[in-house]
Amino acid sequence: MPEQADRRRTDTRQRVRAIALELFTEQGYELTSLAQVAKQAGVTRQAVLHHFANKEELLTSSYEELLPALDAVIESARAHPPSAATRMRAVERFDALVRGEHGPSLVCAQLNEHALRGLTAARTLQQRLNDLTRALACGEGPEGAMRGRLALAAVIMAAARGRELGGRQSERHKAALAVARSLIGSEEGADGA
Repeated sequence: MPEQADRRRTDTRQRVRAIALELFTEQGYELTSLAQVAKQAGVTRQAVLHHFANKEELLTSSYEELLPALDAVIESARAHPPSAATRMRAVERFDALVRGEHGPSLVCAQLNEHALRGLTAARTLQQRLNDLTRALACGEGPEGAMRGRLALAAVIMAAARGRELGGRQSERHKAALAVARSLIGSEEGADGA
């Protein structure tokens, strides 16, 4: 019986977090209340507060689950010699995160970047994305870093902007990888081609 109660608690926690990320993404972090999250999740506000003390803790818990997976992508990129192939493998692994269970956290972070700027968890996530950007940079200077950051943004955009971009999700992700490859996938691209 205790296992069943633990599973229900975990299920509620995960459902509340998933709905919160959806609402943060659709209407913005600042405009979303815990009462709205509770209503959408079909639980009371007290039930939400049982799992999360506030909105920041709710968001932080999502980012804490994402960070180890993101760290693995960064470490893998750093562990191999810098090359177009290494950069593209890192982007493909990042794309798998975006298409998987961590996608809502990454999309929420991208779409709410300004609103979340003051939150410790958001700054930590932003630092990790900066680390990945440096691992993806082809060449020195701002252009190389910009190419890396734009490659990541293209992958997130494929998930976040479906209505505007059109097509099926698989088509958008294929297009995002093609854009990323054009930005960081060749050594010539790093030299200003």
